[in-house]
Parts: sequence; structure tokens; C-alpha cells
Amino acid sequence: MVRSTLRLVFHLFLLLVSTSQSKALEISFNRISNGLSTNFVNCVSQSADGFIWVGTQNGLQRYDGYRFRRISTRSGKGIPSLPVDQIFPADDSAVLIVRMGHRIGLLDTRTFIFSESAINSTVSELEENNVKLFKDGKDTYLIIFGKEILTYNRRKNCFEKNVNILNYPDGWKPTGIQRDKSGKIWVSGYAGIGYFDPLKKVFYTPNNNPTKMSTLSALKSVKDVTHFMIDSHDRFFINTWPLDKPYTILLFDPGTPLSGLRKISTMPNPKSNYNELSGFSEQNGLIWGFGIDTFNLFEEKTKSFEIFFNPDNLDYGIKVNNITQIFRDRDKNLWVATDNGLYTMSIIGDHIRNAVTTADFGTAPLSDITALSDGRLILSSWGSKISVYRYDSSLHLALEKSLINAIYKNTPKGDNFFSFVWAVEQEISTGKLYLACQAGRLIEFDFKKNASVFLTPSAFKGQTIRTLANDNYGKMWFGTHGGLLIRRNESDFTLVANLKSSITRILSRSLGSIWVATAGNGIFELDVISGKVRSHLISKKDGSGLTTNRVSDIAFLGDSTLAIACSSGLDFFNLATHKIKQFNTQNGLPQGVVTSLVPDGNGHLWMATIGGICRYNSTTGEFQIFDKKAGFLNTSNMENLMNQGLKLPDGKIAFSGESSFVIFDPVKLNITPPVRKVTITDFKLFDHYLSMDSIGKQGRIKLKHDENFINISFAPLTYGGGNELKYFYKLEGASEKWIRSETGLSATFASLQPGEYNFMVRSQNTEGKFSDITSLGISISPAFYQSWWFVVILILIALFSIYTLYQARLKRLLEVHRLREKVARDLHDDVGSTLTSINILSEVARQGLEEDSMAKQYLQRIGKNSTQMMESMDDIVWSIKPDNDQLHKITARMREYTASILEPQNIRYSFEANDNIKHIKLGMESRRNLFLIFKEALNNISKYSEATLVGISIRYEGVQITLSIFDNGKGFDLKSHSRGNGLMNMRKRSDMLKGSIDIQSAPGEGTRIVLKVSV
Repeated sequence: MVRSTLRLVFHLFLLLVSTSQSKALEISFNRISNGLSTNFVNCVSQSADGFIWVGTQNGLQRYDGYRFRRISTRSGKGIPSLPVDQIFPADDSAVLIVRMGHRIGLLDTRTFIFSESAINSTVSELEENNVKLFKDGKDTYLIIFGKEILTYNRRKNCFEKNVNILNYPDGWKPTGIQRDKSGKIWVSGYAGIGYFDPLKKVFYTPNNNPTKMSTLSALKSVKDVTHFMIDSHDRFFINTWPLDKPYTILLFDPGTPLSGLRKISTMPNPKSNYNELSGFSEQNGLIWGFGIDTFNLFEEKTKSFEIFFNPDNLDYGIKVNNITQIFRDRDKNLWVATDNGLYTMSIIGDHIRNAVTTADFGTAPLSDITALSDGRLILSSWGSKISVYRYDSSLHLALEKSLINAIYKNTPKGDNFFSFVWAVEQEISTGKLYLACQAGRLIEFDFKKNASVFLTPSAFKGQTIRTLANDNYGKMWFGTHGGLLIRRNESDFTLVANLKSSITRILSRSLGSIWVATAGNGIFELDVISGKVRSHLISKKDGSGLTTNRVSDIAFLGDSTLAIACSSGLDFFNLATHKIKQFNTQNGLPQGVVTSLVPDGNGHLWMATIGGICRYNSTTGEFQIFDKKAGFLNTSNMENLMNQGLKLPDGKIAFSGESSFVIFDPVKLNITPPVRKVTITDFKLFDHYLSMDSIGKQGRIKLKHDENFINISFAPLTYGGGNELKYFYKLEGASEKWIRSETGLSATFASLQPGEYNFMVRSQNTEGKFSDITSLGISISPAFYQSWWFVVILILIALFSIYTLYQARLKRLLEVHRLREKVARDLHDDVGSTLTSINILSEVARQGLEEDSMAKQYLQRIGKNSTQMMESMDDIVWSIKPDNDQLHKITARMREYTASILEPQNIRYSFEANDNIKHIKLGMESRRNLFLIFKEALNNISKYSEATLVGISIRYEGVQITLSIFDNGKGFDLKSHSRGNGLMNMRKRSDMLKGSIDIQSAPGEGTRIVLKVSV
């Protein structure tokens, strides 16, 4: 950013201080470069929706205040990839007229579709002639220089000659056109200047002037006009350029016709070899002249064009070779198109005044700024004494040398230390002025005597006096570079304390305390009477103290807070609780280094930082930077870093740096900026821009399931401010939390799931007020496999599969069931009947034989074996038969078998089964193994136990069948019988059931068997 003044004085001051100057004008330049495709900018315009359109040598770009977007060519429909020379808004708010050399057309700013316009000209070889568009608010014209003027026909989208709209004499050779306030259409040409009356359809010239119009008469001598402008005062600014002579700028003011035509001077850049004033522009009440190596402002007093910036100092001016256009947007910001980039140019009001001090102090750095009780400013320097200025309500400065001469009259010869002034302060009790100097020198100036006393008090021990201040008892306090704190008594100077670090600020408080800040030893609070230290604030490892012991400034913010500017942050010390709150760039402080503090009395704390002037609002707790856009100097290096500040008697605030200072009215900067509704400027799907026109028509955007990576850009579409606002967005459907957009004003969302979303964005001003919400609906359709009908189909397929498997399993079970019934029936009918016949026949045959014969013994064995086989066959048939799969059938079989085994031996028994077994079904193999374990146990009891009582229990609880069998027999030793076939078979069958069997027995203690099987 740069600062400039209305007139360039010999020293190229940024600020005029001459009392004869009618007004001082500061102009701020801000270079717009983030994303601009080239520095060669030809033109700039604004569409009705607020976007800025920039024509460059690389084509057309759109700017929203935060980012540029290049308008890419779309085959057959987009704007050609050509340099853009001119842009005008058409009658349709969404359409621009764009000229690219000799090609002109309409660009729809919503769809970026370009429609080329026809040029119906009688000029042969049109491209060999210079052309230019002119728009007077009602009509658009195309001038073919020195040939003809064509009028735009929107219905036909062509430029054509229309004598009903504009007519002029043959041979006029037109070069420019403008409609005045009365409706006359003035046309310049090589033949002169005349006008066309749209009502009479007549063109009037100085030679055809029947009404003796004074303006036409005054312009009779004007020829070879290349361009002209009629300003808001009806004055004519004319550029004439004969082929054999340099160009001349003429001025005619109809308000003072007797003065006639006046030749006015221009001021090209000082180092220019060739210059040309090729355009005039009236913006914001000022007349500008611009062109090649020429950028001037019309000075009303001298009636001349004058340079208003320093082209060699990029901190305060701009360095360009060619200005092609000055444009004013709807917010009254001025835009400057140049061959070295695009700039905004703001005229700063009378509430801020920036100034440089090189004319006063040369290379000597500015050390301090202070104010006298009468409002005069004193600037001190390290090597060039002081300067004194008066300023008025408009912040116009006037140098006053008389006080300087009076102060330094009778300076001790040979002692240059009095020229090195570090600080200046006026004593409240006496009105005397003290100038703190190098090497312990002190100047005491008495306004009543208009004379100074040059002192070298021994109390300072030759140390540089760095700061001084009044206490509430009328005493002056001094702090030295070596850390000595000294108080001025009636007749001498008294050393109060040695703080062992350079003293940067002394501050008095009404409660009898003096607060002293140091450059390396923290802050001391001392009793103003005794000088004893009351408290010492330092940095602490646990974070409860100061951020650092290096303190550059302190100030009271209200009655309860001491603000502390540290070398790396800002601290607030609560005077009541003695607690310290630290601010840094992680919790709101915009810049990490604060150099100076000034409270304005309205609850705001102003501070100088390495990023510019900053304000803290104690009500909202918010920080706000005031940079180049607000009218302050750009903090680019140590020379313009502000490091001293004070509140002036009239409430204004001043900050000073090494070579510049600024005065401003905080009240006019404390105005709360209005909230602005945010515009969604772009929607990117991956790296592809979607048309905002189609999105706007639909009201929402519809995406496919795999189109889930989006970037949404937004902006307030204001260009003179907006940085003081905060911006928040959220995506309903993904999160309900508002997210602050820190930089770039865009939001990116990745891997969004199918669903309905609503993007919302709003702005917030410094008082916490929110703007209306701008929203955009987003629908992401699911993939076919995520749709409801696909899920229904999957469910149906799954159900059908389950049903098919169930049917197949049921069929198989039925087949097994039928097979088992058939096998059981066959075994019973065929094998069973055969075994019965064998048993009967053997018994019959045995009866006819002798008792001891071998045949009878064999037949007896055959009968016995057949009986056993019949019993086994009965078991097998029972186990195969499906009807016996129910556990209660198994239990009935067990009861039956128990009775057949134990009752013949007169063994008493009990058999218990709970009702839950009725619902349990076992497989054939499981049922068989369970019964055989039971059978083996019962056989062992009947054969070996000699028991008289047996207890049997079968229960189903939870998911487990428990079979318990116990007897009161003689028992046995498990270790000696562990490998018996019976016990081994029982354990194997238990394993086959995936159950557990527990056998407990001991000689004389009976036996207990517990089988547990999960089902």
C-alpha cells in the first residue's frame, strides 16, 4: 500500500504541511495481485452482481475481492483467448460488452457464453484502423478513429450506422464522443469539436452555430482532437495533437467564458523519456489525467495536472509506465489498470494523516512524539533535535520553527549530545518542557522566560535518558538506558532505584504508585513517596507471569487492567486479582510483536504492531487490524514500524516510527462496519467449476454418489473493506457446528455420503451482529447399490435364498426321515423276525436233545445270542426311528430299560425328569450315544455294584441336558479301573456328544456319574 499527497513538494513529502495549502489529500494505493494472470492490465469493470471483471493481455478474469478466476474458453461458446481491451456492462445486468482488438461481443456473466457482435462498417480493411468503445449510459458507440462512429443495436447484436441516433458531417474524422447533462452528444475529431442535437437531428459546429453558443465559439480554433472529456462542471478537457507538433492539453470553462481556452500543463514521471496523456477521468470529484509515463491529478488552484505520488518509493507510490483506465465501482472505490498490475486507489478522509520526517531530520530516526497542553506536536529525533507542528481539525500540519529556535538558543558549544533527543515531556505543575537527551543531558525549557537551561545532572551518571513522566503529585520522573529511576525534586535530582535494565516507560496511577516498564527485567510498581518496590512482575516458567521480561510499553485500560506490550505478545494484568492473561497469535492477537499502547478512553486499546495499527475492543474481546485499506501506512520495514504512541489533548491518537508518523481520530475509526450478505461465488466439483447459473435456477445442486469432493467459494463482493468482518459456514447434514473461515473464504468437503445437505454462510461484524444467511442446497444421490429399491431386491434375494435352502434342507430331512423309517421297518420286519425264528427253532431243537450233549449246549448259546441280538436290534430300530428323536421319548425308553434291569434284582430306584425335556429334540446319533451311556451305567450297576438303591435324574436347564446316576453300592477304585472298556466307551461317547462326563467312586462309597451335554 502506498500513501500520497495532492502535490509533490521538493522533498516528495507524503503529507503537505504548508499553511498556504488549501487542502492536503492522501491517496492510498493497494496492489491486487493474488491470482492475476499477468501484470499487463488493460481495463476493469463491474457487473451488476458485484463481481469485478479485469481485461488483461492474457484474457478476461473475474475477481471477487479474494481470488481471481480466469474465464476459460469453451469450444464454440466461450470467449476467445485474446487480449481484452475494453469492458462495459450492457443494458442487461448479467451481460458485459467485451472488446478484444477488432472483435466485440456479449458475455453472459452467469453462463460465460460469448456471442460475437457484427460490425457493419463501410471502412475497408477495418483491422488496420484503431477502434474504441464509448458508452454514455444510454447508447454504446464504436469509434473507428478518423473514419466513422457506429451505434450498437442490441436487437441485432451488431454495430451499425444510425443517423437517427447520431449524425455528423462528412470529413469530421471522429475520435471521441460524450453526452453532456443536457443531452447533447459532443463529438471530437480532427476537424474540431461539435455536437449533435438528438431532438432536431442536427449537428452543430463552430462554423454552424446559429444560436451563437459561446462554448462552440470558444472551441472554434480547436483542431486535431484525439480525445476530450466534459466534467461535472461542464468544463472541457481537450487533448489536441497535430501530426507535426507535441500534444497540448486545453481547458475551457463555460462558467468563465472570458478566460477562453487555456493551455494547461502536465507533469510526467521525472525520469520519463517519452510520455503521453491519453485519457481523462472524473472520479469522486477529482479530475485525473493518465497515459504513458503520466499519472496526474488536476490541481484546481493552479489549473494544471500535477503528479501526486513518488514513483521511486514503492512504500508511498506506484511504479508504472502506462495507465490505461481509472474505474469507480459501486462502493466508490477507484481501480487503476496499469502495465504493472491492478490497483485500488482510495482517497483518505481528514480523519487520518500520515507524514514522513525525512525533510525535518534527514537520516536521523524519529525517537518520540508528544503533545503540549496547547495541542502542538513535538517530534524528537536521535541526532537532529526536534520539530514542532500545529494541526487543525482536518489534521493539516503546519511547521513552527520559533519554538525550536527558542529551545536551542544558547546551546553549549561543542556539546552535540543535546541534539540527540530520546523523549520530550511537559511538566504539569510548572508548565516547563523537558527534553531527555543522550549522555545524561537534559534540556529544561521555560515558556514564560522563553529560554532553556541545559543540564547535566550527576544523578544520571552520564546515561542516556530514555523516558520521563509526571506523577500525580506534580513531580517529574526519569528513566535511563542503564536502568536508573530518578525523581526531580525542588532543587535537585534524586536516584530512587536502580532497576538494572533499560527503562522503557514510566506510568503514574492515582493510588500513589509509579509503574515502570523495563527492557529486560519486567515491570516494577513503586511507592511514589518512598520509592519502595510494591510489586515486581516478571516472566515465570509455569506461565502465570509475564510472557517475557522484555517490555516495550504499558498503559492502563480502564481502572482494573494494566496492558503490557511485550517483545512477543500482549499481557493484561488485573490490578485487583493480580492475575495475568496472555495474548498471542494462537488466541486472537493478529501480530506477535506489540511495540506501543494507547487507550482511547472509549474502552478500546490501540496498539502498534509489526503488522500495522491494531485495536482491541474490551467489550467484545476482539482484535482488529487497520492496515493500508483503512488509510494507514504499510508496515514493510523498521523505518515505518511505529514504536511510540500517545493520546492527544483533543482525543486523537498519534503513533510514530523511525521516519514517519500518523495522526488519526479513533472515533471515526470506531464506527462498526455493517454486516454484508455473503455471495457464493464458485462451486468446484473436484477441479471442475460448475455453472452458478444452472445452480441458481435449480435452487440447489444435484450430484452423483461419486461426486463427493466439493469446494465452495464465497465473498461479500465489497472491495474497500471487508477484512474487519468474520465469516462462518456450516454444512447441515454433515455437521451442525459453525466453522470460521480464517483465510481464502472457501470451504472444502471430502467423501460426503449420499444424502441431503444445506451449505450456509454468513458474516459477522466487530459487534457480533450476523448478516442474513446465504444458503445452497446440495443433494448427493446414492449409488444404485445404496438405493432403497436395490436394498429391497437384496432382501428379497436373501429371503428367497434362505427359503430355497430351507426347502432343500427340509427335503433332505424328509428323505432322511423316510429312510430311517424304512430302515427301522425293514430291520424290525426282516431281521427281527429272522432272529425270532432262530431263537424259537433253537429252543425247540434243544428240548429234544439230551441234557449234557454238545448240540444242546450249542443250541443254548445260539438261543442266548439270538436273544441278545434281538435286544440290540430293538435298540437300533428304536434309535433309527425318527419318532423317537424327542427327549421325552428317550426318557420313556430309559424308564422302561431301568425297570427291566433293576426290578428283577429287587434294586430300588428313583427316576426324575423335569418338564423342559418335552421341547428338546436330539439327532439320531446324539440320541443313540446318550442312551448307550445310560445303558452302560445301568448295566454296570446291575452287574457289579451290589447296590440296593439307584437314583436317576435327567434335566434340561438353559442350553444344557444333565444326566445324573448314583448308587449306594460298593464302589470301586477309579485309578485301577480307569482303562476298563465300559468307562472308556462312556467317555468316548461323551466326547462324541461334545459334552463332559464326571465319574466319582471309591470303595464302600458308591458311584456317581454326571453327564452334561449342550444342545
